[in-house]
Amino acid sequence: MSGSKISVFPSGKVRDETLVKDYLEIRRKIPTISNDILMIFADGNGSVLSRLSTALKATHPDHPDLPVIRGIASDMEKAKGKSRFEGGPGKGKPLRYSIPLKDVPNSWKKLIETSNYADSSKIDMMYELREIMGAARRSGLPVTLGNDALAAYMAEILERKLSKNTIKCKVRNISRLCVLLNVDKSLKELVSNELRAAKLAASSNPSKRHLDFRASPLSPLDYARLARAASEEAYSTRGGVQTVQRLFVTAATLALLSFVPERVADIVGMVVGRDAVRKPDGWALQYVSQKTGVDRSFGCLPDQLTPFLDDLILLGAAPGPRGQGFVDLYRYREHSQSPLFARIDLQRPYSANRIYELVKERTGHGPHAARKAMTDYIAEMGGSTTEVLDLLGHRSIATAEKHYAVRAPALRRKWVLGEVQALREELIGKGKFRLPTGELIDLDRIARELDRA
Repeated sequence: MSGSKISVFPSGKVRDETLVKDYLEIRRKIPTISNDILMIFADGNGSVLSRLSTALKATHPDHPDLPVIRGIASDMEKAKGKSRFEGGPGKGKPLRYSIPLKDVPNSWKKLIETSNYADSSKIDMMYELREIMGAARRSGLPVTLGNDALAAYMAEILERKLSKNTIKCKVRNISRLCVLLNVDKSLKELVSNELRAAKLAASSNPSKRHLDFRASPLSPLDYARLARAASEEAYSTRGGVQTVQRLFVTAATLALLSFVPERVADIVGMVVGRDAVRKPDGWALQYVSQKTGVDRSFGCLPDQLTPFLDDLILLGAAPGPRGQGFVDLYRYREHSQSPLFARIDLQRPYSANRIYELVKERTGHGPHAARKAMTDYIAEMGGSTTEVLDLLGHRSIATAEKHYAVRAPALRRKWVLGEVQALREELIGKGKFRLPTGELIDLDRIARELDRA
């Protein structure tokens, strides 16, 4: 194959039409495409695959091999040189507040690692300790967990203009560290008082994201409508390959959030064939939440989600006769352990920050707001906290009750007021009637009294 191809490259260049013709002729003899076959065809030259991708898109825009060719070409070009994010400190990197992990005393590390707290809490406590020691070092103080070091750290926290809830979490970690490292009793009491004040401030100051969502709330149906709009835009746009793929990713994310509002870390971590499996009757999810460790398996997602998730495999290509093109692409993605929400090279997942930006661009809120929308919807439909727990995968029923209580009481009051209003209208329409005892009741008067109340 390699020799026959090289004969049509007399000077290292070839007309794009000839390149496509040679590829299609070879492709007819091969049942499925693979990385090795494409590498042999291109003689290890990524630019050949890039030109093949461009030419094939012009002549066969829905060819099922296009996503694979583009992915391998992008991966080869990326491997040729350094990333633009490498080779220097960078201008936009934030200030590092913590000291290196190796500078933390081993005895303190062991105390945290062997504590009874959850793994996520241990990570937060270790980082908190490193930040405290960093603040002490910048202030020229002894690098230890003492009164002066904590005062310097709290002063830095106030300067960083963090949210009230973030400050509460940090002070809670400090309180736990004080207990683990057995600091002075007076310092423990001081931190305990700070924690009570931080909890009070957090409870009386809802987060900005929470206020923004309550100011312009969305429902799961709104996410579904926005997903359809993004999908239609992907099919109608004349933009480049990356633009089309970005629109497919946006549409699939919004569609998934409309039914299964997962956390962003779980979304970007899905791998084709492992966490997200295509079955004859639709897609199935089978994975464990990275945050809570709760099993998030769904035997079969609704049919409405199938085309959106299929588009993440096809990326604009035609499914082919009897879906053979889709099957080949799915098997390729499954064999290469490709992320479901993959970048152009089909090897790296979209970052959590990028997914956040794409969702916020369409909805005005981050992806996590979809969980609020689903909780409100369950409360509005008369669902229970157990249903919130099952659908959203909270770690405990207490968390589900906390979020359920935000809107459920207001919705219940709205329903009761509606029932009372309907009763009033019914009483006014009936006028007067007698009780079984024969006593005459003036319902109009009762209605007037209710209106004056």
